[in-house]
Amino acid sequence: MTIRDGDGNVGSDPPEPAFWGQLFAGLPAPVVVADGPAGSSTPQSETLIRRRNTWIDRLFAGEESYANSPDKIIILQNGVEIEDVPIDPLGSWTVVGRHPRAHIQLEAYKLGLFHAAFHKKDDRFYLRAIDLECGALLDRKKIKAGVPVPLRDGSLVDIPGYQLRIRLANSPAAAGEEIVEAEELAEIPSYFYVLSPPPSSPGLTNRIEDRAAIALWSGGVTSLKVVDIIEETADAKTFRLVGEKPLLFSYRPGQFVTLLLTIDGEYIERSYSISSSPSRPHVLELTVKRVPGGRVSNWLCDHVMLGGRLTIKGPAGKFSCFDCPASKMLFIGAGSGITPMMSMSRWIVDTTADLDVKFLASFKSPADIIFRKELELISARHACFRVAVTLTSARPGRTESWTGLTGRFDKSMIHALVPDLDQRHVFLCGPEPFAAEVRRILQELGFDQAKLHSESFGSGRVAGGGTRVPKPLALSEPRHRVHFIKSDRTVETDETVTLLELAEAHGIEMDYACRTGSCAECEVSFTGALSEKPEFEKDRRRKENGIAFACCSVALSDLEVEA
Repeated sequence: MTIRDGDGNVGSDPPEPAFWGQLFAGLPAPVVVADGPAGSSTPQSETLIRRRNTWIDRLFAGEESYANSPDKIIILQNGVEIEDVPIDPLGSWTVVGRHPRAHIQLEAYKLGLFHAAFHKKDDRFYLRAIDLECGALLDRKKIKAGVPVPLRDGSLVDIPGYQLRIRLANSPAAAGEEIVEAEELAEIPSYFYVLSPPPSSPGLTNRIEDRAAIALWSGGVTSLKVVDIIEETADAKTFRLVGEKPLLFSYRPGQFVTLLLTIDGEYIERSYSISSSPSRPHVLELTVKRVPGGRVSNWLCDHVMLGGRLTIKGPAGKFSCFDCPASKMLFIGAGSGITPMMSMSRWIVDTTADLDVKFLASFKSPADIIFRKELELISARHACFRVAVTLTSARPGRTESWTGLTGRFDKSMIHALVPDLDQRHVFLCGPEPFAAEVRRILQELGFDQAKLHSESFGSGRVAGGGTRVPKPLALSEPRHRVHFIKSDRTVETDETVTLLELAEAHGIEMDYACRTGSCAECEVSFTGALSEKPEFEKDRRRKENGIAFACCSVALSDLEVEA
């Protein structure tokens, strides 16, 4: 066995500063190479330990030299020897950890990426703990991180999940030398012998083998735990949530949930689209983009930490490709409006749905592109899924150049990117000015508005709750009287004010979320005559059965409303 550098050349071990610089800076580290038959050298791996076999396994494979090495590190897991590593072929530094560049790569809960290192110097062998959280034990004493501690023949090193027994038949004796910088422990922490992840981990076998026994969330209020926070951009974060106990999530791609929050003593509800896909049911992800001055978005990004709890209700919303009959679709999104599109995109590629999808996204700059790498990967790996991104702000002085599309979407750009527009259903989501401009473009292109599905991410995307202050309305003629049955209030309205606006003006509680007729949260029963705004006049049967969306319905006569 010889030691070669990243190019496969035999070389001496680097000095200590150079070694640590290479390891932590991600530069090529020495590669352990095993001598094959007839003296040939065949690279095995960038790490020494990938396969689990002992010296006797290698003996039967014709590798007798391993058994003849007197100095070795014997690796035990749960008291069973799983590997022995000859010391002679190792360099002056041997790093143990979970990182792929560690010389001895192991996997265990609480084991650090670079957990500990063995150092050979002047024919002596030393142990140095690297991980600051859990560290390493030497003969049941916890050693101080960063301090080299001499090893003897028979020394026992404990790291999370494993024991490393040291055999040093050829090393000089160290009579009378004591372990320095070590801490006597009254009790060994349990994580040194815990081989499985904690109960919240999605890697537990019962989540696969006993899936039928796991609770299913498909609606209602539930408390979830934050297990990961992903910095998507400088002002957008994805919160990865799991159940307090193992939980599967069932919803339609593109739907949203409402967060039930208490901020500075005030109860607030806010709705956010689910960015994850129901095809990955063990987790629920919400992607939140900061809004300048936004109370909730900034509070979430600043105060929600790993291990925190969030209470949600839902799911809700009809903005989903799930029931769409089309075989061709066009997604158009901007800013945080990309989140429900991402849920639908993930579902489509995960399920290999027989769909032809084009995804047009608009952002200010390269640094603002949410899910950029994943969108590039989806577009590269799925022939029927194509992504195009345009940037609306050059932002001079930025270090990253951009060779893609620039400018806002217009008729010529959409026509060039989607020449078969009339064959597709369009899903549109983004800030209201952006969405209004796209609707205008589609109308000018003669697109059938019945095939347009949209959801607003304007300032009104707020669910019911909190204190509502009545506000005066400037009513025109003709006027009608609306009786809100549950609230037992009768108020006056005209034929321009929506039922939702009327309820808000008089402090009457009414659930809502999208304000565009997509989510159905504001669905109410009514008697009388009303009219929906033209762009929402799609389901006449619903209206004929006395059901209306309050956000886009106005009175044409006196009404009785169940609210």
